[in-house]
Amino acid sequence: MPKITINDRMYEVEKGKTIIQVADEVGVQIPRYCYHPDIGIEGSCRMCLVEVEKAPKLVPSCATPVADGMVVRTGTARVQQAVRYAMEFLLLHHPIDCPVCDQSGECWLQDYYMAYAQHDSRYPLGEKTRRRKAFDLGPKVKLDQERCILCTRCVRFTKNVTHTNEIQVFNRGHKAEIGIYEDAPLDNPYSMNVVDVCPVGALTSSDFRFKVRAWFLQGTTSVCAGCSTGCNNRVDHSTRAFGGAIPGYTATDGKIYRTVGRRNVEVNKSWLCDEGRLSFHTLERWPRLVSAIVDGRPQDAAVALETAHRRFEAIRQESGDNAVAALGSASNTNEALFLMKKYFKDRVDFRIGGETELYRQLEDDLLRRLDKHPNTQGAIDLGLDGELGGLRGLCEKAEHKEIRAMWISFHPQLVGDDPRESIAGLRRLIAALDFSVVSTTHDFDWARKASILIPMAAWSEEKGTYTNYAGRVQIANRAVMPGGDALPLHVHMSELLKLQNIQVTRNPSEIFEWLGREASIYGSLDYEAIGLLGAVPGKRTADETREVVR
Repeated sequence: MPKITINDRMYEVEKGKTIIQVADEVGVQIPRYCYHPDIGIEGSCRMCLVEVEKAPKLVPSCATPVADGMVVRTGTARVQQAVRYAMEFLLLHHPIDCPVCDQSGECWLQDYYMAYAQHDSRYPLGEKTRRRKAFDLGPKVKLDQERCILCTRCVRFTKNVTHTNEIQVFNRGHKAEIGIYEDAPLDNPYSMNVVDVCPVGALTSSDFRFKVRAWFLQGTTSVCAGCSTGCNNRVDHSTRAFGGAIPGYTATDGKIYRTVGRRNVEVNKSWLCDEGRLSFHTLERWPRLVSAIVDGRPQDAAVALETAHRRFEAIRQESGDNAVAALGSASNTNEALFLMKKYFKDRVDFRIGGETELYRQLEDDLLRRLDKHPNTQGAIDLGLDGELGGLRGLCEKAEHKEIRAMWISFHPQLVGDDPRESIAGLRRLIAALDFSVVSTTHDFDWARKASILIPMAAWSEEKGTYTNYAGRVQIANRAVMPGGDALPLHVHMSELLKLQNIQVTRNPSEIFEWLGREASIYGSLDYEAIGLLGAVPGKRTADETREVVR
């Protein structure tokens, strides 16, 4: 392997990598605009110039492969002067839009100006070139041509990633600008990624535009729950626990403002589909369920759980353990499904539609999958696709009084609508049962038919793990607190187990360790091993994938 020296420190590196890739790996900061690891090399912004020993000129680190014995310096006076000149050139005709620009506070022009430039403009403000301001590139993205620095990241994204080629560079020289053809708007399923890759305020999200300043937001690493791919994302939400960063919101009724892609080469690289990116709006489609309801009347959630436990135990004594069962959801975490299986003594299923047939099927050739649930593989690993037969089988058993009481956990799909036949099946199941408990995120009319309604935390309101279609276990963190009396399902299940005199922690990481002790496929993992990018537990074979956890 080649050995390279960067700023007087020697590193052994992989052959074929560029200087900027090695620098990123070892923590050496090199400024850049046009370079992005997932969309190809351009080398046009000239911000990443470095000094290489014996090279007559500065070289662009994004386009220069490493060689054995190479000596690189990134902070010499010569490099600093070149970067300063590049910044002055890029800012020459840039508008003074910072007070009204959505990118303010996270703009690379602002950051690099303070770090590398701090020059006074030599170009009169009144003579700056004027271009089109804030017009639609497509239904979800707006373009401000005055702010564009022609890094061409967006052009290369539509060319090399989506292969749709909507964005192009038009004209030449000083008149060059990005845009679209009149009859070809930017409306592909991944269009909003161009907002993420834009280093300045030229491309902005129509959904997020003028909603909140970036410094009022807190980012929480998480996983998209819109389908079985499990794309890594960052949830940006209101910040302070009490009172005000954003008027009207606190940590107890926090608000999500956007999600952005988080790089994971093994899962989604840097990308999110538009459906998944905007899926948090699904949580606003219906009124939230904020308190327990028993026989049509509001009730304290703890009292409702005790009532449910007494009824379950009474029916078990009358008709046997098999008369009580549960229907989980492929949108529940592994921790919640594991505890549910414990309380309901293996009488648990999760299939309300075609999850097990669809979860590995691609919807397109990039990221989206047909199964719109994040944890189908996890439910399969827990053995929840067994003899109960899914929603249809449970309905038949309830109508034949083989099952008399059930807990039904329902989390609506974040992307698309739940199939009508699934909702009809849930109605049929509740009608056939002698006693039913529905834990759900929203106040659905059909759920009101249940004996007891329990408010449940939604995605982004609980911490836990999902296992994606490929068997990668990933942590979805809590970004905001659930409203009212809603709690994560694993908390409800731990409280029910305590009523059986089984002491169970509420801590999801400790629950996962318990799961790992009982499921050898997860035995090598804990939250530390899973980390920010997830982990695949060993070599998953067909038999391991089908393993039933007892």
